[in-house]
Amino acid sequence: MKYLKAYIFLIVGLNPIFSQAQAFLRWSDEFNGNNLDTNFWSYQIGNGCPNLCGWGNNELQFYKQENVKVQNGMLTISAKKETVGSNTYTSARIRTLNKVDFASGRIEVRARIPVGRGYWPAVWFLPSENHYGIWPLSGEIDLMEAKGQEPQTTHGTIHYGAYVPNNRYTGTTYTLSNGSFANDFHVYTLQWNENTIEWYVDTILYSTKTRVNTNPFWWPFDRNFHVIMNLAVGGNFLGYPDATTPDTATLQVDYIRVYQDLSHIFISGPDAILRKDTNQIFYTQKLPGATYLWEVPAGASIRSGASLDQAKIDWGLKSDSIFVTITHNGKSKKIAKWVRALPDTCEGVIDNLEKQRSIYWVGSTGTFAGSITNPAKDSVNASNGVNRYYRNSAVSYDALWLKAMPIKNASDFERGNLILKMKLYTTAPVGTEININFENRLRAGQDYPIGRRCVLQAKTTKSRSWEELTFKLILRPDPNTLDGSIDQLVMLLAPNTNTNDVYFFDDFAIEEKPCKDIQSALLDLEQSNWGIKVYPNPILDELQLDLPFVPNAFELFDIHGKSIISVGNLTDLNKQLPGISSGIYWLQVGNGITQGRVKLVKTQ
Repeated sequence: MKYLKAYIFLIVGLNPIFSQAQAFLRWSDEFNGNNLDTNFWSYQIGNGCPNLCGWGNNELQFYKQENVKVQNGMLTISAKKETVGSNTYTSARIRTLNKVDFASGRIEVRARIPVGRGYWPAVWFLPSENHYGIWPLSGEIDLMEAKGQEPQTTHGTIHYGAYVPNNRYTGTTYTLSNGSFANDFHVYTLQWNENTIEWYVDTILYSTKTRVNTNPFWWPFDRNFHVIMNLAVGGNFLGYPDATTPDTATLQVDYIRVYQDLSHIFISGPDAILRKDTNQIFYTQKLPGATYLWEVPAGASIRSGASLDQAKIDWGLKSDSIFVTITHNGKSKKIAKWVRALPDTCEGVIDNLEKQRSIYWVGSTGTFAGSITNPAKDSVNASNGVNRYYRNSAVSYDALWLKAMPIKNASDFERGNLILKMKLYTTAPVGTEININFENRLRAGQDYPIGRRCVLQAKTTKSRSWEELTFKLILRPDPNTLDGSIDQLVMLLAPNTNTNDVYFFDDFAIEEKPCKDIQSALLDLEQSNWGIKVYPNPILDELQLDLPFVPNAFELFDIHGKSIISVGNLTDLNKQLPGISSGIYWLQVGNGITQGRVKLVKTQ
């Protein structure tokens, strides 16, 4: 009967966005045989101690291998009321880390959950590497979790945000109109694309989450994740067993299947990098039997992996797209990823809370808030949204931790080849010190000065007025911290004081010294127009284009390479052209696969 049920689901239950013609089965475990397939799965043993006692949720169980059974085409994970050390229950937890992982697809699990207060069955996903930092910075996806005392309801959730206790999650529940998830098997499905995650129960869509849901934090669900299946007992999520709780419970799993569609595969890797940065890793899904061909723009080069699922790339001077063509089972798909090279010119904003985001708050000893209304717009900073920080007067070295996505190296800042700037408005007095430490978080968990590669400092020259601060090297506390290991910036506001001023900050910028040859980069642009014709040229208030492809992105750059207009169609571009001054500009058009550029002359 197991295979008949599976067959019926595959025929009538496919999600609309995943057609049978396009989707293929990438990996599955039908749990045939008499043992867990250790080519796919590993056991997690114990109670999480010493690093994560109670598995981070004050759970009661001790995980044992013996509590996993595979027989009659079924995986069974059993929880039992029995004592091991200080734990009053045993259960099991298995995962596919370093054996099976993926960053998109349709994941289906057919399962039946237990009933009983305090039993917590779950099928969920954690990142295979903590690319953005420790939990929850790199994300968590919960396909199915349930409370044993509420077996008619399932939960679908994503976790993200700043370091605990400033972590965030968002989720949705689905409740059966009658009956219980414990009474029969149900199919739980996760549809995962680059910018969207959807949850289904028996083909019914009940939740959708997108990048908007994680604002003001980043969307970490663009890297490889692996599967975890477990049956926990008790914890913060659902409470603990009581006198009504059965002494044993089982989570039964009929199968897990991962389907892939070439049209939904994307390139994982940095969205923004520093110009001329090296050894940048980009990857896509590793499909059995597939071939790969990477392409990079002029000025960039492939250091390694040109024909693999992962490529290491040295970047050039300008923002552009990379491509990979995947051929699998006779079908080919060319995938593009736009990569912004920062700064856009020899001096440019790398984060302004609005169009350009690359620096995120991840923790602090004071009180942080993002996207606050600018308290005093002026000619220095006319932005609508800014960051606000209330300094904690109880802490002498009040610290604000920032995740700076493009900044991995310190040496260029130490030598003065790169200059870090920031706009600031504060109630603090003139002469207040602002320090920014370039740190490796893991090493910085030890005693000072370990992990603190260098300290850059600026001093305020204004109070209650916007100014742009320029940070300069004052100290290298720990030169043994590797240059390329920087994974956090720590801002110290008025260090070694106990003041309680408020600080508004915005527009992190980087200046290159000496300036890279942007003019040669612009010449490259002129020579790669892909047959684009623009008329009239010079233009006055409106232009027309003759294109060999259909674009959906239009971006106008000034002569220095700074982006000044970014829209999705020609009509919107023409609406803004009358507002720009006369001069020479570069127009870039593209559609995610093909793009080109052409030089414009604007007259009044």
